[in-house]
Formats: sequence, structure tokens, C-alpha cells
Amino acid sequence: MAPKANQASGDSLSCQAIIRKRAPTLADSKAEALALIWDEVAQAVIQAMLAHENGIERELHINIKAEMALELAKLTLLITDKVVEKRTADRDIATIDAEAERLACLGPEGVVTIANTARIFYDHVWRRFLEERWVPKSRKAIERDAAPARPAKLSIKPVRDKHFISRWFIRDFWASGPKATRWRKGHDAWSRREIPFGRWGYRQELWGDQLEAYFALLEGDAKKPIQMLLDMQPLNQPQQLAFIAHLVIHQLRNPRFISTLRTGLKDMHEETAREMGASVDDVARRLYETLYQSNELYDRSARPLLWSQWAIVASSEPVFVLPDTFCARGNVAGESRLVVPLTPHKCFVTLAEKETEKRVVPYHLTCDDGLARRISNLLIRSAVSEFLSDERFSPEAGDGAADFSAILRDIKLALNDKAR
Repeated sequence: MAPKANQASGDSLSCQAIIRKRAPTLADSKAEALALIWDEVAQAVIQAMLAHENGIERELHINIKAEMALELAKLTLLITDKVVEKRTADRDIATIDAEAERLACLGPEGVVTIANTARIFYDHVWRRFLEERWVPKSRKAIERDAAPARPAKLSIKPVRDKHFISRWFIRDFWASGPKATRWRKGHDAWSRREIPFGRWGYRQELWGDQLEAYFALLEGDAKKPIQMLLDMQPLNQPQQLAFIAHLVIHQLRNPRFISTLRTGLKDMHEETAREMGASVDDVARRLYETLYQSNELYDRSARPLLWSQWAIVASSEPVFVLPDTFCARGNVAGESRLVVPLTPHKCFVTLAEKETEKRVVPYHLTCDDGLARRISNLLIRSAVSEFLSDERFSPEAGDGAADFSAILRDIKLALNDKAR
């Protein structure tokens, strides 16, 4: 099992960015012509390198694919850079003739050079990755699959304070020591207060203790994927699904969602309470908990998020905030999209565009101050009454521009500009 070079990076790789660093004033037509040639050389090296594995039987676990694809993308970028470096050594790029360069790179002598280069990278890099890292990892993963661990038992115990935003998430990413900076909406302004981080993001008796124990299992599964996203490490499929579950659960258990649901079902709750001789609150809570038995509801919530393009958007300043709704939510063509603040410096964004095969690492954008503040305003406006922030943060006067669709569009445009 070897990932394809173009799938590893998620986009067709181009030398143009490298060329621009070496020759910022080079004519666009010249840069594009040379980039096509040198891209083709780099791809030929990669394909020839992978061909050395033909006929070799290796048992590789499916969960290794993401890591392999990321390493292949990094290796392709390295080879691309080396090709440009070698072909421009002691030469002025502006004087290189594209037709002569194509013949030199991809003609008979170039083909020999490509084959030799591919052999070197296979022997010293790719085969070592396989034999020293991926085959041993696969062997262990296959053994685990053959003897799976027993399902974790729910540890049900009385819990009065139900955290609708994970306590560990607040502690790890939104607290400064034992304290968190909370902002609360007033009549005409936000007021700030330092509070113990554990005294935020919860309500009493939102759901039963069995559901609370179920949430605890899901939250544990999401910790590693979130840290990996922040570190720009590849997520395998189980990790992607665990992260999506974290997002969906945080939407379904938010008090605003629960309140909206109860309002819409008020008549049914009252009628059922009379028939059962129970309180309306108890009936509403029991009916709410049946949502987590609906595979159809979960799939409808999770699928658009999973198959949208993912991006990590970073800000040089700690301007992102954590609203009491957990995230900002919008719709694109009837499908849910999210802007999820992970830290005061980084947000996870589901873009409007879809994909049919998940990138192993999301797109990454360090946005300018203007876009960062617009995202911050969007998150503030998503809050019902409170949000957490970095201790250095202050809201801007006025709401500012915070149109959800426009922000997604501008993130995508910035990513496109970055790729040029």
C-alpha cells in the first residue's frame, strides 16, 4: 500500500513558490513554463521511487496510510526544492530556455538522473521508513485488531454539574493556571472577570448520569486528535471520526440547542408528563437523551462536517474566543459548517468546499489581523451570554463585520493566494 504522490499533498505541487523566492521579478510566463518542467521531474522521481516497492509484499495497516501520505508529501516538497536548487545553480533563471530545459531534464540523460535519484531516496529514506517505522507499527496494529480490547465499561456516578463544554478542553487551552478570563454580556457592553476555569461551561441537571458517563468516554477519545490538529500531524480515520464526534456532541448538548428543542416539543412534553405522572423537566430530559440512540441523526450531523475541506486558521495575536455555544455555526447549501476555536491563536474551520478523500493534514493559514478580528467578532456574536478569552484580549468596539459565509469565502481565497 503506497499513497499516490498527488494525493499525499492534496494539490498538484508547483515549483512556482520556490522560483518566486529565488527570482521575485521573473516574468509569469517564464516562471510557469519552468515550474511545469521541474514539477514533472519531481513527480517522476517520486513515482520511480515508489516503483521500487513493486512486487514486494508488505502487510501495512490501513491506519498507517495518513502518516505515509504526509511523509510522501514532505518528501515531494524536498525533492522539488532540490530540483530547483540543482537546475538553477550558477545560472540566472531568466536566461533558461524552457524547451532546452525540458530536453535536459526529461530527455535520455534526464531520465537516467531521475532513476538514480529515485534509487537514492528509496534506499536511504522510503525503505527505511517502511522497515523501521511503518511495518513494525502495522504489525502491532494488526495484532490489536486480532485481539481487540474489551469495550470500556461506563463508570456511572452522580454528577450534578454537567459540563456542556469539556472541562479538560477549557483547562488545557483556555485557562491560565487555575483561572480563566470570562466575559459576560451586559446591557450595552461586555464585562470581564477572572474565574476558576472549572466554574464555566456547565449547568446543573441537563442530562442523566448515564449519558454523562457516555460523554466522558467520547471526550477521552478526542484529546489526542485535537492536539495532533494543533501540531499539524496527520490524523488516521479513527482519529478523524473521534474528532467529528467531539464536534457533534458539543452541538447537541449545548444549552441553547436543548432549550430550542424543549420549546419546540413543549406540548408533547406536557402531555407525556401528565400521562406518566412525572415532571415536565424529567420527561424533557429523558426524551432528549433518546437523541443519542439515533444513528440517522448523528450521521446527518456528522457527514457534512467530515466531508468538507478542513483548515486550521491561525492568528499571530490571541484574538479568538470560546463562546458558550462552543463554536460559530452556519449553513452552506443546506449543510452545516463550523468555526471552532481550539485556542486563542487557532481555529478549526470546515470550509464550504467538499472533498471525496480526506486530506491527511488540514489546510493551514496564518491570517492577517483584519480577518482574524472578523473571525473573533463572529465567535463573540455566536455567544448567548458569555465567552472565554486569553487574558490579554479585549473586544473591539462595535460588532464589526462577521458574516459567516463571507468569512469562509475569504479564508478560502487566502488559502488560494498562499498556494500561488
